[in-house]
Amino acid sequence: MPRLNKATYIVTFIFMLFIALGSCKREIVTPIDVGYGYFPTNVGHWVLYNVDSTYYDSFYNGKATRYHYQIKELIQSTFLDLSNRPTQRIERYETLDTIPTFLKNVWVSNLTSTDAEKVEENERYIKLIFPVTSTQSWNGNAYNTLGEMDYQYGNVNVPYALNGLSFDSTLNVIQDNDSNLVSVQNESEMYAKHVGLIYKRFRNVGKFPSMQYPDSVIGGVDYSYTIVAFGN
Repeated sequence: MPRLNKATYIVTFIFMLFIALGSCKREIVTPIDVGYGYFPTNVGHWVLYNVDSTYYDSFYNGKATRYHYQIKELIQSTFLDLSNRPTQRIERYETLDTIPTFLKNVWVSNLTSTDAEKVEENERYIKLIFPVTSTQSWNGNAYNTLGEMDYQYGNVNVPYALNGLSFDSTLNVIQDNDSNLVSVQNESEMYAKHVGLIYKRFRNVGKFPSMQYPDSVIGGVDYSYTIVAFGN
């Protein structure tokens, strides 16, 4: 049997290498979207809301006082908190019909690998958990002392139109839904990818304990946030 010289070895190796590469299909790995886009953290991101609020005075048989104003939430900067986590400073500006826009308060938020947290009026809430799936539920009050509150997702990753704006992917967070003869508690939030919160409803009212007047309100508060515009 004739011996192969060095050049023949090289040619044979290259030939076999091309055959091997040609027989293999390149595997394309698609990154898993766990839902971080529902909670923007980039500096300069802002959302403007219409706020409609009704206060029912229990001392005057549920007399209703209604308010309408706008709130703009702006991610003004980021910093490291005491746990060395990137933290967003959220400046909240309020606009009334007769009063110039003013800085109402400052909140903060954190996006981690497992959840999205927001500190509102010095209370920390777990707004979202990841990955975002319809089967997820969690205690939204795990980092405060307000008592356990079971949050859960609804209508995950669905398109939605609101107030003249269209969103490719949205989700609902059902925070509370309890109604009986003497009270109604409904709390929920809606988020859109790359926008954040687009709608919020909070209704906590007491009712007159009578089946004859199921919609009578004797005290409490009912308000909603509805997105008007957003940008970066």
